Amino acid sequence: MTSFQKVVLVGKGLLGSAVLEQLAKDQFTVTVLSRNASSVHDIPSGVKVHQVDYSSQESLVEALTGQDVVVNTVGMSGLLGQKTIIDASIKAGVKRYIPADWGSFTTDPNARALPILRPMVEIQDYLKDKAASGALEYTIFSVGAFLDFVLDSPLILDLKAHSIQVYDEGRHPFSSTSVSGVGRAVSGALKAREATKNRNIFIHEAVLTQAKLFQWAKKYSPPGTQWTETKLDAQQELDRSLQDLEKDPGNIGHTFPILKACLLGGKYRSAYPKVDNEIVGLPLLTDKELEARFASKVQGATVAE
Repeated sequence: MTSFQKVVLVGKGLLGSAVLEQLAKDQFTVTVLSRNASSVHDIPSGVKVHQVDYSSQESLVEALTGQDVVVNTVGMSGLLGQKTIIDASIKAGVKRYIPADWGSFTTDPNARALPILRPMVEIQDYLKDKAASGALEYTIFSVGAFLDFVLDSPLILDLKAHSIQVYDEGRHPFSSTSVSGVGRAVSGALKAREATKNRNIFIHEAVLTQAKLFQWAKKYSPPGTQWTETKLDAQQELDRSLQDLEKDPGNIGHTFPILKACLLGGKYRSAYPKVDNEIVGLPLLTDKELEARFASKVQGATVAE
């Protein structure tokens, strides 16, 4: 089986930029697709930018012809639009497609019925059907919560406001990977073509709990810091959030509470008992390394106040 060399990247946000950096570093031949080539900045040396019309299969086929792999990192709004890109990839002779499905529990069979996962599930099934016919290979990644968001956003706890919503006493574990770690794993997967063909790859750099992070937050906060702690029942919060979404399906603001309750509630596969890090060359972080990273975030938030 021939190795991959030519890679197309769709989407250059936080994750896409990290993937791009690693692919360029590992000397893949990379092309970034964009609706407006002039709007794409901070491109590594040797990387091309190709302007495309995502609504036109002809435009996409022209851009994808001669490429080995498509890696998609678009956000929620572009998920279902991947069908057009997948069809164009097949027509152009692309060998593998990695979908924009960089979640925690999106491949958990028990979570398939969640309304917020329908776009991902639809694309998963679409890719598997194409792979079954031999038209295209796929790799679907499960990466846990982005470690960058865990440390920098109020997803788990709010370092600036010194507040936390604790789900089920903070006891449920969840997997987590930094965006740079995801980039490294994507590159590693492309180097291990056969081992990553037509399968779900599970990776994480760490397994965390809210309780552990809260413990570190209190440890590294200035003496006398008062934390506001709100204890929540994860299942009740999930049920309430799903009801809110059902009443107001057009409000994307309901998505975040659902994701949070699912990630921290222990009901779905948020922590991976077995990972494929060795296949893709991604090392685990030690508790000491994690604590040091988190300590710097706590202290940085304190300085910024």
